[in-house]
Amino acid sequence: MNEHLNKEQMLARANNAVEKAGLEFSGELKKRIRELEIAIHQNNRQEAVLMAYNLESEASTFGWPRVTRICKWLRKIFSGEFDLAPEAEEVLDALNALKVMVSNPEERNEQRDAALFEKIYPSLKRVISEI
Repeated sequence: MNEHLNKEQMLARANNAVEKAGLEFSGELKKRIRELEIAIHQNNRQEAVLMAYNLESEASTFGWPRVTRICKWLRKIFSGEFDLAPEAEEVLDALNALKVMVSNPEERNEQRDAALFEKIYPSLKRVISEI
């Protein structure tokens, strides 16, 4: 019975740690999207790829699927893995959608985010087929 309790305690600690990391990620999300935007505006491709990759991975882990997909698209764009080169306008539209989606991480707006993603999805899909 003591072994069972230890497993439950360990699981509770692990869940608590993941929840804490998720809250920390959400709290830093706006700042990190802004840093990604700066790297893109400065045409720092290497930094943009690294930041987009990290955001893509973490957003996937902590339940931000649209952020994950947009960051994946941005990573592929700035690493040169695209089918058709995007217009600068398309990149700005994706960045703007990201900024709105993470504007208030504590109170996500799923309907707004779905509408934003639906609006930019044709551009994402046109440039990279596996989005």
